[in-house]
Amino acid sequence: MHIRIRKSWLLLSCVAALLLVHTSPARGQVVSPLQAGHYTPNLQNIRDMANPPPGLFVLWYNAYLWSNTYKDRNGNSFESIELSQIHPTLPDVAVDLSVKGFTTVPSLFWASRFKVLGANYMAGAVYSYTSADASVVTERPGIIEDTLITRQVDEKVSGLGDLFVMPLGLSWGQEKFDATLLYGFHAPTGKYETGGSDNMGLGFWTHQFQGYGYFYPVPDKSTAVMVGLTYELNGTIKDADVKPGNRFTLEYGISQFLSERLEVGVAGGHNWQVSDDSGEDVYWDPAVRDRKNMLIFNVSVWPVPERLMLNAKYGFDYGARQRFQNNYLMLNLLFVTNVLTGG
Repeated sequence: MHIRIRKSWLLLSCVAALLLVHTSPARGQVVSPLQAGHYTPNLQNIRDMANPPPGLFVLWYNAYLWSNTYKDRNGNSFESIELSQIHPTLPDVAVDLSVKGFTTVPSLFWASRFKVLGANYMAGAVYSYTSADASVVTERPGIIEDTLITRQVDEKVSGLGDLFVMPLGLSWGQEKFDATLLYGFHAPTGKYETGGSDNMGLGFWTHQFQGYGYFYPVPDKSTAVMVGLTYELNGTIKDADVKPGNRFTLEYGISQFLSERLEVGVAGGHNWQVSDDSGEDVYWDPAVRDRKNMLIFNVSVWPVPERLMLNAKYGFDYGARQRFQNNYLMLNLLFVTNVLTGG
């Protein structure tokens, strides 16, 4: 089964605004330095990229994520704005971050009997709706000794994200191995305005190329070992001369059926920015590239074997650089419609 899940990047405008006060050359309609790609590893199920049977599939992904940690370029937690580096008489400002969000992703996927180079042809489309909350609390010394001035900024955004379309997928199935190659693109259909505080899209096109391989060590394929590669080729942000750096993702996982109705798995992923942000509107250091790693644990239940699956996951980020380090709870649904099985 294959599907491509897209998580909308949580556009934490109030956090970015605090960072921009001391990093940008001027206030106004500027692009946030907190750029990220469209693709997030390991939100799909481990076997989603394996060679599928023909037909139409409905997949519904739901993810709740939260974080109180932003990691800087050196992997250190961002806890203060160091005004003392600007002038020694200025006090540092303590910063407490809290972010959370929910994404629901209905998806359609079709696998055909039609062969291309001996592989089954596939296509699909993914949309998403996201609601995200961010809170930033700052504290700095007051005029009176031993007093603190506290300020809190809260932001909430919600809406549809960017559209992902996969017009070309090829999958080869063998007794012990499956291989899948995919091409798709992210269209900037979600709300985006440079300098806006309620953006839901990322504001740029992305061409996405993927390859996945599976190894089945036992004849009944109850055990599956997965390795996947994803490359994101990013375009220029709308109304700004900024092209976010391209990204590369490595994923891997092991899935094990304990019975016809019960499956467990563990998966990991690594996401790296592999080229510099570029353009005349890039005011931050373009040589600083973000990255993060993920670990996911999941259990799947099949109330109706081979027709209906419910998948629950817990996961977390680690080793992040210039990224929020998130925690994840997910509930996914797969329904095999048994229609459009010809062609």
